Amino acid sequence: MKALTIDFVRHGQTLFNILNKLQGWADSPLTSDGIAMADATGQRLQTVRYDRYYASDLKRAIDTANHIIVANDGPHTAPTTSPLFREVYFGSYEGSDNDEVWGAIARPLGCVDQADIIKQRSFTAARDAMHAADPRHFAEDGATFFARIDQALAQLLADNQDGQRLLVVTHGTFIRTLALRFGPQFHPENGYPVNGSVTTLRLEETSGGDRQATILAYNQH
Repeated sequence: MKALTIDFVRHGQTLFNILNKLQGWADSPLTSDGIAMADATGQRLQTVRYDRYYASDLKRAIDTANHIIVANDGPHTAPTTSPLFREVYFGSYEGSDNDEVWGAIARPLGCVDQADIIKQRSFTAARDAMHAADPRHFAEDGATFFARIDQALAQLLADNQDGQRLLVVTHGTFIRTLALRFGPQFHPENGYPVNGSVTTLRLEETSGGDRQATILAYNQH
């Protein structure tokens, strides 16, 4: 049996965040406040001894990770990057206004926005609705996104040793999905993870080769 403790951090504030634009695989730079958020998170995590650092391969996550690593008392090694830790893909809606897109997707379902779809139906239904509404059907549906997250968790278990602690800098919907699946007691009471927040997950590989995950803390900032 193998167990890891993983701190998932949402990247610092970006330009698209303050413009209320959908930002999945599209990227925009950290704002000055976003850099300050990354530095503040680094200070909060300064004394945590990480065995390895990871980040999404999108620049906003890599930049955030580097600011955190510089502040850490451990080795200042570059993060291992992977597309598995990317934000959900919004397909044709990348860069579009968040409220306008979700309003248009939600209305045919009798809902008002993404949060309402999740409340009345499920998170998977929201992802599937965006995929169906996307003119090119590029947006990730629920099954595809969940499979990618499962692959990311499997990779972390395969690459690391029992008892290790990891830092993974990733994205809001990625972390929110972890909470919905593995820590429903934290959601929706604590809301969407804020920029620079820390969510801690215990990931275990059982003797039968199965995986078990538990959220220990959510949206800490």
